[in-house]
Amino acid sequence: MSKHNFFFLCTLSLMALPLTAAPRKVHTIGDSTMSEYKPAATPKRGWGMYLQAFFNADSVTVNNRGKSGASTRTFYETDNLWPSVKSQMHAGDYLIIQFAHNDEKCKGEDVYVENAQLRAEGKDTLTDMRGTEPNTTYKAYLRRYIREAREMGVTPVLMSPICRAYFGKDGKINDEGQHKLQRDNGQSTKDKDYVRCMREVAEEMSVPFLDMTARSREAFEQAGREFCMANYFNCGDKTHTSAAGGMAVASLAYELLSQSPELAELQAWTLFPTKEQYTAYAQKIEDAGKKAAFAAKGTPFDSQFTIHNLQNMELGKKGYIATGGLWPAGEIDEVANRYIEYTIAAEKKKGLVIETITLPVKAVGGEGMNIHINYGFGEAFSGVTTIYENTALRKNKEILIRLDQPILVPAGQTLHLRILPWYDSNGKPQGKKYLQLGDLKVTGKRLN
Repeated sequence: MSKHNFFFLCTLSLMALPLTAAPRKVHTIGDSTMSEYKPAATPKRGWGMYLQAFFNADSVTVNNRGKSGASTRTFYETDNLWPSVKSQMHAGDYLIIQFAHNDEKCKGEDVYVENAQLRAEGKDTLTDMRGTEPNTTYKAYLRRYIREAREMGVTPVLMSPICRAYFGKDGKINDEGQHKLQRDNGQSTKDKDYVRCMREVAEEMSVPFLDMTARSREAFEQAGREFCMANYFNCGDKTHTSAAGGMAVASLAYELLSQSPELAELQAWTLFPTKEQYTAYAQKIEDAGKKAAFAAKGTPFDSQFTIHNLQNMELGKKGYIATGGLWPAGEIDEVANRYIEYTIAAEKKKGLVIETITLPVKAVGGEGMNIHINYGFGEAFSGVTTIYENTALRKNKEILIRLDQPILVPAGQTLHLRILPWYDSNGKPQGKKYLQLGDLKVTGKRLN
């Protein structure tokens, strides 16, 4: 089989489908390698976007709740993300749990412990609160998800994170790419191995464990570095996958799910599409995500909004900066609990359709400023969607962001629009780097 299509088996296999009163749900929680993206906003795609293709839609609905920038800690503690997922879970459902990429922040140390030590030494504390120590806090949060899912009659499944494309000269993915952190002398650190720690929690709590790290490493190494970087990791870094990469990883996820003897019931609702069927499914995602037209009848409005809320951000003389005046080192993605937020509320009995969003933006002091624009609904910030991404804003050059991606705000609902900045610090915390925002302008129609 060619290495270019070894992910796809071209044999259609439809297993017997049991009768069920209502579709079960497979809920997926994790980070940016799993999450949803708007095709018009970014070339990134999370593998969770494609998992539905492997289930009979009449029997199983995939609820992909991966969140860019999330760690086990922040998904549980921040923005009501975990409670929002729990509100959608019911007995008989399944929960796939996949974290580690952002838990590795702060070099695998618990951020609260490290901050206490920094304060004791009279040093600046860290503003990135995602990091967990794998043997302690990482395991503790995994146990919380498992216990709370089981209390609801939901079956938890631990799936280790996909590899990063950290290829060595020998064509193999190194330890860091497999989520084993390194000592200062470069030697592998056994006690900072997130995959091992997840496996130990699975064994301890009798939870199915699916080793996506090992399976994706095997697949990426077989495809080769050149092919992977040209096709699967062509979004500007070695962590986030493109549409082709996301689809490939989804097929690996299905493979692991279909081979687990502990998931026989779930397997009864699976199907394996041919390559052509799977490609058509992915194309529907692309086509739907790029549509800019929304035929809405109603009364036009044209509004400007002031900032409603700052989270772990502060306004200095030259613009917005992370609380404490420093952007943490090592950030490659948004931090879910650091943002500038606007809110847009619909009337109690009338919804509205946002047709365009415009916002002047400028990075001041350096070339490494990055932003996402996300939206979600209500205090729970549900339905989180990334609608804009810009990595490496040009220094001191204002750009006008214009988004023509219609958003329906149902009657009585409030849309939360969040600007999430981070700074590519090249290994060192950075100060005197600011994000300037002009007036947010929103146009659309209030529905009659």
